[in-house]
Amino acid sequence: MTLLVAAACGGAGNRYQGMDAEALYRVATEEYAENEFANAADALDRILIAYADWERLPDARMLLAHAHYGDGDYLTARSEYVRFLDRYGGHEDAVVAALGVCRSLAALSPDMPRDQVFTRDAITVCRNVLLDYQGTRQALDAAGLANSMRLKLAEKEYLTADFYFRRKLYFSAIKYYEFVVDLFAETDFAPKSLAGIYYSNVAIGYEDEAEAAKLRLLERYPESPEAASMRSNASGS
Repeated sequence: MTLLVAAACGGAGNRYQGMDAEALYRVATEEYAENEFANAADALDRILIAYADWERLPDARMLLAHAHYGDGDYLTARSEYVRFLDRYGGHEDAVVAALGVCRSLAALSPDMPRDQVFTRDAITVCRNVLLDYQGTRQALDAAGLANSMRLKLAEKEYLTADFYFRRKLYFSAIKYYEFVVDLFAETDFAPKSLAGIYYSNVAIGYEDEAEAAKLRLLERYPESPEAASMRSNASGS
């Protein structure tokens, strides 16, 4: 057992030889405050391995998750926040860990046009934080992240529609424009998509469908730039 602990605590852990849990945690907080996140994680890992019965173990695990997040290792950060919730679900900092999972997934959300699995996961998790911890600052932060992730998905679908529109594949374009209008009606991409539906139908020669899209745009989003442009074109003609 001694050999196993020595091996686990070797390498970078040697710098902390002889320190008790309190001293290690103090070093970790100092390293974290100086943005030396990897060093902070090393000290915290030693606590978790060598002092598994320390009374402040939840604090150490939470700081470890924060350190990985600060170091840009969002996958590991998410795992540590989840582990905190699994082990200390009734702890007063559970809300902080829940927001940590939300923030980690949002940080993992990739740029377009890559697959947005993490973006969708972030929306689900962040909404759960909002529901489970209503009235807290963390719930408000989670709501903001969920909204920003929804905006990102709306943009992805709109760009897909625009891709088809620019290649004159109007039926495919309409399909994705409608998807944006149906699922992301609160975003600025909804009136843009209704305008796209209008112009796509005009290009196809479907005058009735084009007029219907125009009316939807003017009725639902009368203050949007797209509605103003539509009215301007109508008056000009």
